[in-house]
Amino acid sequence: MSIRISWSALRTHEECKQKSHLARTHSLAVLDNKRNFFPGTVTDRVVRNWLNNDPLDHLGEMPDMVDAYIESEQRELAEKDQGVIRWRNKADREAVKVDCIEAVTKIEPDLLKYVVPFEYQPDFGFQTKIQLTHPRGEEGTVVLNGFMDILVKDDRGRYWVWDVKHTRDDGYWRKTIGQLGFYDLVVELEFGQPAIQTGLMQPLCTKTLAPYKPSADSRAQLLTRINAMAMDLWNDVRTPKESMGGCDFCPCKHACTKFKPVVDSKGRKRVKL
Repeated sequence: MSIRISWSALRTHEECKQKSHLARTHSLAVLDNKRNFFPGTVTDRVVRNWLNNDPLDHLGEMPDMVDAYIESEQRELAEKDQGVIRWRNKADREAVKVDCIEAVTKIEPDLLKYVVPFEYQPDFGFQTKIQLTHPRGEEGTVVLNGFMDILVKDDRGRYWVWDVKHTRDDGYWRKTIGQLGFYDLVVELEFGQPAIQTGLMQPLCTKTLAPYKPSADSRAQLLTRINAMAMDLWNDVRTPKESMGGCDFCPCKHACTKFKPVVDSKGRKRVKL
């Protein structure tokens, strides 16, 4: 009766229940070219491993780590058959390297101020259980799962959540409010208190920090959304969304019932719309 809900799964379910079902049953088409997400992956890995290896003994060394992580992350994608990096042109790899070096150089002062002086855990994985009422009336277990880029416990016992974002869009933080709220809820459930602060570390933006403090109302709304998804999963609701918005680029389109051909009375195949 236990089900699992991550932030990305919740967003997908609210976008389209059919897509949500297909993603859970591993019917996603493999996104071959990982180029667009690659700089963020490299920056995340460099920051994570620097924090995990006595950062005060390795001040200023993150830029020198970038080239090796570009190679290792590209190799890992190939070895795990998770896609490839198709560079946009001959100069693209070098441009990504320069971009990542700028990001990890600019993020170090914020890490030294808001993370390193305290207890912290990079890439904090969680499997947080909550009990919700099952459609049959009994209690069902919902596991909220995922990873936080950096979880910090300060010298006053308060929790901070930082998410590292490789972006130059000063307004990008608005798209992350739900994700940060999800992390805040998990902190409250795990440690008995909400996060004193969540936010982005966005070293390539005009403001390198984008703080966000979720409210009690936003936590209640999030729990309502989680409960709605849990009820859909328990009831096996998997209907595709009515609109066609985004369907052309959906990685589940090949398996979606909306696009499954049917044979009409004259033996002709038609797509159901």
